[in-house]
Amino acid sequence: MMGPFCANVARAQSPASPDPAHHVIEIKLADLNDDNPLIDYRKAILELALRAAGRRFTITNCRVADVVTSDQRFVQLIRAGQYCNLMTTSAGSSMTRGLEGIPFPIYLGGGGYRVLMANAASLQRARDIRTLDDLRRFRIGSGIGWTDTHIMQANGLDVVQGNYLNLFEMLKARRFDFYNRSVFEAGGELETYDRDHQLAIVPDLVLYYPVDLFFYTTPGRDDIRDALLEGLRKIHRSGELGRADPPASLHAPGAAVAEVDPSTRHRPQQ
Repeated sequence: MMGPFCANVARAQSPASPDPAHHVIEIKLADLNDDNPLIDYRKAILELALRAAGRRFTITNCRVADVVTSDQRFVQLIRAGQYCNLMTTSAGSSMTRGLEGIPFPIYLGGGGYRVLMANAASLQRARDIRTLDDLRRFRIGSGIGWTDTHIMQANGLDVVQGNYLNLFEMLKARRFDFYNRSVFEAGGELETYDRDHQLAIVPDLVLYYPVDLFFYTTPGRDDIRDALLEGLRKIHRSGELGRADPPASLHAPGAAVAEVDPSTRHRPQQ
């Protein structure tokens, strides 16, 4: 065991921490598509937070190939820290183990309000859904390894898994009935990925379970973690975060809410 004297010597020999006023934080942000308005919103929040923290920074996208990169691959790259060092995803997923989370919910807790994206056939069949039992008669699309996927499976829902972008085409091809999306995501995604108007949001129905979106960075990148946490808290207190509305957010007053129990997400299926 290192004694107190040795520990002091080790600390004295360690290089000094960079001066935050002169240190430039290089953000290499993992994303899925440059045309996605959600990515633009997350970048805007990122810039607001870093400016509020008084940090110098650059933000670039981490590009490793001219092909779609999965969430799982981004996680591996962020753990290594060379090509990517920041991503946004929901808390609670096994994918985020080994990453450094910034404990501040980007949607301020609103990410748990979900709507169902449907194709023409399933939209008609959705009219009678009012309870979780009703929903169990349908198949729902969700991402591989997502927190939402685990929660829905543990609540007895039939989930078809796929990669984020592929799920829109799978829904159009009727591989499943609905695609579970956040109220902050669905409107912008329809504009971006359904320009031929084959999909729609099921009206008057909202799912709810406590979940939200968080930033995750490379382990050991205390500069990114500390600057983001400080900045996010500042723009929350100042009201800037609330004024930076997510794109095409949906409001569903009076909608029926089928509440999903998040406490069951780790229970084995019966």
